[in-house]
Amino acid sequence: MKKFYLILVALLIFGGGALACTTGRIDKVVVDKKTAVLPDTETKIPIIMYHYVRVVDAKKDPLGYNLSINPPDFEKQMKYLKDQGYTTIHLADLIDGKVPKKAIVLSFDDGLEDFYTTALPILQKYGFTASDAVITGMIGAHEHMTDEQIRGSIKAGIEITSHTIKHLDLPKQTAAEIKKQLVESKNYLEKTFGLTVVGFIYPSGKFNDAVVQALKDAGYKIAATTQYGEADLAKNKMLLLPRVRIDNRDGYNGFVKKLEVVAK
Repeated sequence: MKKFYLILVALLIFGGGALACTTGRIDKVVVDKKTAVLPDTETKIPIIMYHYVRVVDAKKDPLGYNLSINPPDFEKQMKYLKDQGYTTIHLADLIDGKVPKKAIVLSFDDGLEDFYTTALPILQKYGFTASDAVITGMIGAHEHMTDEQIRGSIKAGIEITSHTIKHLDLPKQTAAEIKKQLVESKNYLEKTFGLTVVGFIYPSGKFNDAVVQALKDAGYKIAATTQYGEADLAKNKMLLLPRVRIDNRDGYNGFVKKLEVVAK
């Protein structure tokens, strides 16, 4: 009887321990499932670069023409993305290094007024979002969004990123000026609009090692250049992501061709 009792105690002790261990493993599996990368994710994504969405006479304003996309072409591009099953996300969504399949970032430079008046209604028509890089020193100035238009964009789900205060050629500036352009633009956007700004777009795509380091020091987590190509998040160069520029020289057919090339 005593022997049976000892065996029973041993079973309870070790059996309970085994049960506890098993329960621990089950709990861990559940946690792992919550944090695991889903099978429908990938590490490469096209980041499209736009500036103006407007009608421009190529002969009268060739530079403006090359910085713009005609609204009808822009809408055709958005319809193409919708028909092809693309999902639009923000720059900040790239920070963890994984994105849904067929995801795309639509980035707009300079915080221009026609983003709010022309591009945004088209984006909303197709259920899309975008990221807009604002030059804080130009807010409310000619052809740039006002504070209220930026608030309206945020309310519509648009991501706001920094594009400095004055759109300066950063590599040519002193360390103090670089810091000012990065820190003060970020602070203005955060305090004025109640945001947490983690994204940045280099003015004219200009950068060097000092600028990139200053960007890190200022608390930015992700940044895009004007270098051409699909962003490969697995390379861990989150502050030097390439983009695919689209303007009137591409039109609809050029847009489709570029997207097909980078998405291969």
